[in-house]
Amino acid sequence: MSHTPEGRFPKSAHLRRHSDFERVYQQGRRHFSGNMTVFYLPDRQREGGDPEAQVRIGFTVPRSLGGAVDRNRMRRRTREAVRHHLRMLEGIRGSVDVVINPKKSLLVAEFPQISREVERAFGVIRRVCDDPEGNARSADQRAPRRQRRRGAS
Repeated sequence: MSHTPEGRFPKSAHLRRHSDFERVYQQGRRHFSGNMTVFYLPDRQREGGDPEAQVRIGFTVPRSLGGAVDRNRMRRRTREAVRHHLRMLEGIRGSVDVVINPKKSLLVAEFPQISREVERAFGVIRRVCDDPEGNARSADQRAPRRQRRRGAS
């Protein structure tokens, strides 16, 4: 018997087209964490979209992160963490496309840490999508920190 939580990641929840990935990168928002960057584009009106398929998730693992074996391992571990937490995004207002881009450190990270980071990112996405005025802000959208002047002690 498996000790993993039940959850599905159906094909209808996969982001597949290059143009969709590009749209999320260029028009969406970002959530940063230690082992990944999560890009998301809320409330996108899909042409002829299926009302059940409100959330689509894609993964990008660039070649610069390692060989095929390492990249596939990163993708599998991230996909499993998404499967565990995909229910967090059920019933959100509108639709959302998500692209998860892991960092090199994900390869050596423990799975519970990866799972927590996905859970935290989905929580941010949920808050942003459920806020009717669009006032919810994630950590990456807050006012930037003041930079100290060089030479000042």
